[in-house]
Amino acid sequence: MATPLGWSQGGSGSVCLAFDQLRDVVESQEELIHQLRNVEEKAAHAKTKALLAKEEEKLQFALGEVEVLSKQLEKEKLAFEKALSSVKCRALQESSKKDQLITKCNGRREARAPPHAYIHGLFPNSPVPVSRAGFHPNFYPRLRTPGGPGGPHRRKGLQVPGRPRK
Repeated sequence: MATPLGWSQGGSGSVCLAFDQLRDVVESQEELIHQLRNVEEKAAHAKTKALLAKEEEKLQFALGEVEVLSKQLEKEKLAFEKALSSVKCRALQESSKKDQLITKCNGRREARAPPHAYIHGLFPNSPVPVSRAGFHPNFYPRLRTPGGPGGPHRRKGLQVPGRPRK
């Protein structure tokens, strides 16, 4: 049988030399594989790191926008509250002014109107309540007379508006 190149036929030293060389080759290949894996891991890590930096930049931009919008919303809220307060104050002033004008108008109307005008209901929108019978509260006929210790008694023969006789 022919011996491979670099092997000698007779001695075991040459076989050991070949095995040593083969082991060195395998170790160097394993080292290269290990280095290649490290390079691949570093490349993947760099790619992931770049993606992380890009996403972090997007996040910082979004947080900045949120902060700007929050400040703008706060300004608008304050402006709205100020405007609402102003409108409420103005409405209160207008309501007070309206009440004063109504009081003033009613005072003038009452001063010019004859006393029987309220009795006959000439001013239906007047603030003075008029009963169903058309009498002003101050002009009701006396239906009750001061009585003795038992309290007021009805006069005989008078009927209270809206109540049947007993």
